[in-house]
Amino acid sequence: MVKKYIFTQSQQIIFAVSFFIVLLFNKTFFLKLFDFALADKNYTVLFGSPFILALLLIFVLNVLLLLTHRYSFQWVIATLLIISSLSSYFIDSFGTIIDKNMLNNMAQTDVAEVFDLVTPKLLMYLLIGGAIPIFLLQRYRINFGSYKVEVAQKLVMAMVSFMLIAGTYMVIGKSYSSFFRNHSELKMYLNPSYPIASFAKFVAIKVKGKRVLTPIALDAHKSVNDKKQLVILIVGETARAQNFSLNGYDVPTNPLLQSRHDIVNFSNFYSCGTATAVSVPCMFSKFSRSQFDDDKIYYENLVDVLQKVNTRVIWRDNNSGGTKGIADRVKNVKNLGGKTFDEVMLEGMQSSIDEEHKDTFIVLHQEGSHGPTYYKRYPDAFKKFTPTCDTQDLEKCSQEEIVNTYNNTILYTDFVINEAIKLLEKNEAQYQTTLFYVSDHGESLGENGVYLHGLPYFIAPDAQKHVPALFYFGKENQVKMHHLAAKKAEPFSHDNLFHTMIGIFGIQTSDYDAKLDMLKL
Repeated sequence: MVKKYIFTQSQQIIFAVSFFIVLLFNKTFFLKLFDFALADKNYTVLFGSPFILALLLIFVLNVLLLLTHRYSFQWVIATLLIISSLSSYFIDSFGTIIDKNMLNNMAQTDVAEVFDLVTPKLLMYLLIGGAIPIFLLQRYRINFGSYKVEVAQKLVMAMVSFMLIAGTYMVIGKSYSSFFRNHSELKMYLNPSYPIASFAKFVAIKVKGKRVLTPIALDAHKSVNDKKQLVILIVGETARAQNFSLNGYDVPTNPLLQSRHDIVNFSNFYSCGTATAVSVPCMFSKFSRSQFDDDKIYYENLVDVLQKVNTRVIWRDNNSGGTKGIADRVKNVKNLGGKTFDEVMLEGMQSSIDEEHKDTFIVLHQEGSHGPTYYKRYPDAFKKFTPTCDTQDLEKCSQEEIVNTYNNTILYTDFVINEAIKLLEKNEAQYQTTLFYVSDHGESLGENGVYLHGLPYFIAPDAQKHVPALFYFGKENQVKMHHLAAKKAEPFSHDNLFHTMIGIFGIQTSDYDAKLDMLKL
């Protein structure tokens, strides 16, 4: 009986794959678990977790593979190994959590950005964790029983493993329940269960199909002013507040902006999300971060409202992820795809402004400081802070090199913002001019072993949420500048953007909330 149902070759593969995945692809999970368990002096969890997780995976695999046989059995195992090795690389190397938002961000990534993430270490993970085991699996001749016998074997093993799990839980469940309740974030590092569950959620959202766009601000109108508004919104990419010298950083990353006396910098500004796919739709939405969810992307946004009241919208996009759907209904859009430096977005802009004298809203969506290839985000003239990390493989670089390279991207952003202000200064005779710069999210640069961005908001470090933000006002708007200067240390966020812009253009609508207008507070 034991030999017939447990020591069959297909069950040997399931056992081997289970222990292989648990021990090889969950390094980050166990490092965090052991730290927490030692701190809590919970030795039951400390020593028992690897075996319990392997037992859980044996149960899951027997259920997952229940109806597979021969080739389908091997293909499911192979797919699982590829998913596990890929997930393990990003989790171990960057501290990435692969949730549905991260998958959505990945789905909107272009080919060039994908190649930026390909490193020798990634290929090694795929070779050792995927290609070699799959090759051995294909070479190993598994003596499968009949389809009915294989199904029966998996059912028996699923029940046996389930009973063992249940029995274990009855004996030591109290230690495990309290531990994982106190450290619930651990489940997000569990590979491959969390990435697969996240993929299922991502697919569930996508299969709903295209939704009907919900209109907003149907009552929007504005009074006619003699002097038109010219507003530039620069949406930064991956800039974090702590690396702006405007915020007290001791490296001079903002020399041009710090020399100006016509800007107001906000030192306590926070993003709506930790990834572009979330933050950009959210910041243009009328909804706050606490209200924003997957359904809210199917509502009209700020640029829709502006166009309803005959405001000209010009969108220039150099972000490799595109406009995230925000500019789908804007006619004057030019997408540069992140293949050039951000200053190119300003080329020919004066001609576009001169085409018609009317209220104008210009969006410049940066490639900014997008990693891990920070060294590609600025011209050589801005390679001021050295030594730099001139590779996408961050593990080959020291912390100093990574930070220096990142700081060069901020130095270049300082230049781009200043150039946009110069453009507004040329148009002050015809327009009331305003510029607002804010980054979509921040970035981790190796602090506590975490790199890049995209962690779930509630566990993300401050570096991924605390973003730089600043206003510039032309000469006729100096009253606004002085008004805001008194609030430069107050807490603001992406929640304020929609309502502040509506206020600047003098639009009246029931969707406007004066309490969220930075100029009305």
